[in-house]
Amino acid sequence: MLREKIKISVVICTYNNSSLLDRTLECLSCQKNPGVPWEVLVVDNNCTDDTLLVANRHKTSNKIERLRIVSEARQGLTPARQRGVNETEGEWLAFVDDDCLLDQSWLINAICFADAHPSCGALGGIVRPKWEGGAEALPDSVGWALACQDHGSTACEIWGLVGAGIVLRRSALEQTGWTKRPLLADRIGNKLVSGGDTEISLRLLACGWEVWYTPQCVIDHIIPARRTSRSYLKRLSFGLGISQVLVDALTFENGFSACLAKSAKSALRQTVRALKDVIRDRMNGSDRRPSLIGLHFALGNWAGIGRLAFRRSLVGAVTRSLYASISNS
Repeated sequence: MLREKIKISVVICTYNNSSLLDRTLECLSCQKNPGVPWEVLVVDNNCTDDTLLVANRHKTSNKIERLRIVSEARQGLTPARQRGVNETEGEWLAFVDDDCLLDQSWLINAICFADAHPSCGALGGIVRPKWEGGAEALPDSVGWALACQDHGSTACEIWGLVGAGIVLRRSALEQTGWTKRPLLADRIGNKLVSGGDTEISLRLLACGWEVWYTPQCVIDHIIPARRTSRSYLKRLSFGLGISQVLVDALTFENGFSACLAKSAKSALRQTVRALKDVIRDRMNGSDRRPSLIGLHFALGNWAGIGRLAFRRSLVGAVTRSLYASISNS
């Protein structure tokens, strides 16, 4: 008897977040039947909490028909995702974070949208914050710092997607070369440098694939109180500022010196604007967290320029990897 062909593989990479992983898996168990075979893979990235206990309890319950758990010893989101790709076989891959609650129609809507867009290499939907545990809500203007996403009520093509709930065509992802040679390291343990999600989108676009946003796929992203503290937001935005410089370099084609100059000019503008915002908020007695996010993002830009000086090969790397994949095909 022929094995059923898996339509979509949901990959959840997790690191010491068992209580929220439990809720993520519970939401997946409540998905409306999409009418096609699908699977869920939990990638345990060196967890020391109750992750295995939680995952195995869901596996034993059989509420998710095809649920498996694997371990990845190499620390970091990127190697964990690569393991997820290698361990699954779905035509489509969905990277779902371990703190995301999927709407009951998320799976079926993602599949329907993918089937209706043959040139789509990646898609993502609304990712809205779910403030919990006394978390003090942040304004929508800085939601990007917490991987929130909402481009309106109409589906549209965009240049990049957040990683929380990104859905990828396997053949397109393999064509980019990311599965064998990612260019940027993403989250590693508790370190807050990122950029891998944007790298994937840029590489897909460079290969001619479309990247889409659809409001029909809705995710609630759990934000606990610790992730809205000033200290956490400073660290987070600093890491995002570093990542922004490295990501921008990937598609820059006018050489290292010009890339460095452009990055410095942008960082200077960001710094001046951020300082003005900090002074304004201090004088007005306003919530200073949004302006602190902007300031530490700008400081991260300067740190990113320093890193880029030692990673010159990143400049134009997406274009070069595209040429390499064409010549090897």
